[in-house]
Amino acid sequence: MPLLPLQKISPRKGSEDARQYAYRVLRYFILNLHLPPGRKMNEIEFADALGISRTPVHDTLYKLSRKSLVDIIPQKGAFVSKIDTRRLEQTLWIHNQLGTAMIKNIFIRNVKGSQFDVLYLVLKEMEDHLSQGDLSQSARLIMDYYKLLYELGGKMDYIWESVQIAGMDLQRFLYLSAKDITATKEFLSDLTDLSDAMAGRDTDRACSIYHHHLSKIFLLLPAMMEENPHYFTDQRSKDSDELSDSTP
Repeated sequence: MPLLPLQKISPRKGSEDARQYAYRVLRYFILNLHLPPGRKMNEIEFADALGISRTPVHDTLYKLSRKSLVDIIPQKGAFVSKIDTRRLEQTLWIHNQLGTAMIKNIFIRNVKGSQFDVLYLVLKEMEDHLSQGDLSQSARLIMDYYKLLYELGGKMDYIWESVQIAGMDLQRFLYLSAKDITATKEFLSDLTDLSDAMAGRDTDRACSIYHHHLSKIFLLLPAMMEENPHYFTDQRSKDSDELSDSTP
């Protein structure tokens, strides 16, 4: 079995050098679980699949290691990092804390009803995919929705970049949990209700919906760990407060 799904490798863009190309493709395959957690990274096979030399692949693996997506173990090689439950929990906590500020910024900036159309377009695309039984785009669209929320919050979009870098485990977890159509439908329902509350200027309700949406993601963790035990490393602090018990 090839390490990369060759039919899914996008062609190299004219503006990309070999390192940029390798980084874009390998990062994409790790985030959407085509390269699952724990998978060994073979530089030679990656280079052959991408049609480039081994050196840019080697450099890319070290760059990905700095993003917590690859673990480089001396004498053993490079492996796709497992989903760190502590980082996941921390990322959800950060989103939860920032969510109130973000939604209040949207209210303070008096974002008009028509400006929420961008959110509804993402949700409509997600609904269309679900109606066709296609779950493959759900996680990407959920992340797109989150990003648009930060953009609507004004300068909060600068914060999004930092949150996204810190939240690679969340993105992979969403790809994993979005394979369950029931969970995905609940995510869609949550985000539709959130959009309606914000468009209706009901800030308190919007904050509450966002908090409970993130709590649902956190509550999926035990089941996902049981189904895919080799994908996770469980380093949650025993004395930490769980997201589901925090106040919005």
